[in-house]
Amino acid sequence: MKYRFNLVLVFITFFTFLACEKEKDISPSPDTIKSILSNGLTKTWTLTKLYVNGTQQTLTAGQARFTKTFKANNNWLDSDGNIGTYSLPNINSLQEVTTNHPSGTRTINYTIKECNTTILDVEYVIANTTYRLVFTL
Repeated sequence: MKYRFNLVLVFITFFTFLACEKEKDISPSPDTIKSILSNGLTKTWTLTKLYVNGTQQTLTAGQARFTKTFKANNNWLDSDGNIGTYSLPNINSLQEVTTNHPSGTRTINYTIKECNTTILDVEYVIANTTYRLVFTL
C-alpha cells in the first residue's frame, strides 16, 4: 500500500512539473516571413490602405493600382518601375534597398505590423512622418 502511494506521488509530481513547463516560442522565422512575402517564387501585393501619421488617406487612382512584387531571390520591383533587394533582419523588420533610385541607392527600413498569407502591413518613418502601407493580394 505504501509502495502504491509513493508511486502515485511520484507520478503526480512528475506531471505537475511537466504541466508547468515553459511555453515554447512558436514565432515565425525570417525565412517563414520571406516565404509569405514571395510565396516561394514571386508574389505581387496591391496597396489597399495608406496612413500618414496615423490618419488613413484616400488612395488616388494611381495609388490604388500600386503593386509591389517580392521574389524568392530577395529581389523586388514595384509598379512605379522601382527595383531593388530586400532582407529580413528579424521577424519584425523588412529592409528594402532601391537600386535604381534617381539619387542613387536608397534604403527603407520597415517595421512589419502584420504579415500573413493575405495581408502585408508595414510602417516606416521619414523626416518625422510615419507612413503605414497595407497591401493585400
